[in-house]
Amino acid sequence: MRHLHFTQSLEPLYGGGLGTSALALHSEMRAQGVSSVLCATRAGTPQCQRDGTFEFSRVKPRPLYFSPEMKQRAPELVRGADVLHGHGMYVGPNYIFGRAARRELKPLVYHVHGMFEPYILKRSRWKKRLVHWLFENNNFHDVRLWRALTAKEAGQIRARGLQPVVIAPNGLNLADFPRPQNILTPIRTPFVYELRKNRSRLLFLGRIHPKKGLDILLQAWARLDAETADWELIIAGPDENGHLPEMRRLAQSLAIQDRVFFTGAVTGESKTALLHSADLFVLPSYSEGFSMSLLEAMACEVPVIATDSCNFPEISTAFAGWECHATLDSLVTTLQTALAAGPAERKQRGQNAQRLVAAKFTWQTIIKVISDACAAHC
Repeated sequence: MRHLHFTQSLEPLYGGGLGTSALALHSEMRAQGVSSVLCATRAGTPQCQRDGTFEFSRVKPRPLYFSPEMKQRAPELVRGADVLHGHGMYVGPNYIFGRAARRELKPLVYHVHGMFEPYILKRSRWKKRLVHWLFENNNFHDVRLWRALTAKEAGQIRARGLQPVVIAPNGLNLADFPRPQNILTPIRTPFVYELRKNRSRLLFLGRIHPKKGLDILLQAWARLDAETADWELIIAGPDENGHLPEMRRLAQSLAIQDRVFFTGAVTGESKTALLHSADLFVLPSYSEGFSMSLLEAMACEVPVIATDSCNFPEISTAFAGWECHATLDSLVTTLQTALAAGPAERKQRGQNAQRLVAAKFTWQTIIKVISDACAAHC
């Protein structure tokens, strides 16, 4: 079976977890000998030079993620595929490939990636209604298979009357996250040229976006002044829609600017080194589909702190970290517990985290689940 994946972008800022997970799934399919092509839009230079990956230049306005070049090439690409996978919704590639799929009578699979979370559904409601009227209603009608990342997301899909659903989480390869020889080596980042580790480190890594809960993280850090005297908070990731300046101002108003470091977007070896340098990882999100950054931290044996809105209950059941609610008081209490746990317990939970990833979240297992579902329904 020949697979074609499409998503809005592979750029860290504009593609986010959608681009990361779509690229990983495509790459692992090819590594396992499965025919796969990936299409996305781009604003500047291509992000990926791998075989079978096409990045088409898009036109403004950016939120549309529309590419005339993609529209021109889509019929040819669709004819060469047996099944089309849409990662995300409401953007130009969905219009282009949904229309091409209908014209070429090819089945659609939709990977929801948290798009049915209540927090996400409330955003830009009138725009989504317009997009549904323009093309997503037609696409939804033609989708042969829905992929949910979690059991909770499967329930959200079925609640909208959509069937059939396969549950297949995101995954990764542990070999892609090798431990550096020396985790104390300074790390080059866009805003801190040589980030040195002088204290224990709490790391957030992701888009700087309102849904990520950085506002309550900074407020919690300010409350825990005594408990965090020997700690530093690192906030790494690209700015989205000017949220980074807001968070800088918040840190300054809380008088914690000397204990918080904003690094900008970190990728490649620098990202892996930063993950391994962390003593704790935190994701205080108000809403997530299924976070790749949590998986990556766990792959590096870092215990994690995550809200229950991250939809990752295995963190608690596997003793891989700590869960809390997406509220300031709950986050403060959980941070206190994690900081007081001590190095030995944090190390044990980090090892549990890596074992959990190895057991349940490797691509080999996940791709078989998706391939079998496609064979059954597409």
